[in-house]
Amino acid sequence: MIEALRQRDPQAQLQLRRELFPKVQAVCLALLKDRALAEETAEDTWMDFLYQHVDGVRRAESLAPYLRMMTVRRCVRIRQWRDRHDPAGEQPPLVGGSEDGMLGSLDRRRQLARLERCLERLTPKARRLLRLRYHHDLAQEAIGKALGFSKQYAGRTLARALELLRACVEEVA
Repeated sequence: MIEALRQRDPQAQLQLRRELFPKVQAVCLALLKDRALAEETAEDTWMDFLYQHVDGVRRAESLAPYLRMMTVRRCVRIRQWRDRHDPAGEQPPLVGGSEDGMLGSLDRRRQLARLERCLERLTPKARRLLRLRYHHDLAQEAIGKALGFSKQYAGRTLARALELLRACVEEVA
């Protein structure tokens, strides 16, 4: 099994996903307490594991503990980040008395909030493809292979998602 995973065999990945992914989701939900964030974090952890870390696992019995460790670490980092950054959007204090720095920071926060609202309008599949392409830096061919469809379909779906995202951001602005 481990060799098939290293070869990026879709059947082996699917079998492992059936066995372990529900556990990854459960850990994320328990630690993050937010279903949408937990699902996104579980997907990100899963893709990182399959495409970056599985090559470092030596034995098949180490797959589950390694994946659990990755999941816990990522969820704890996300929770710590959320605790440091107030999700309520309160204004940060002025640093060094610079109002320009403060205004720039507020503008970036507004832009990020706008982008987040627009991302929520996309389908889960479109969000997943965007995350794989831009967060995990996978090529269209690798995305198609990972999700079980062609490079062309991945490209068309990404293009549509980006078009919808641009339209939404411009509409909200």
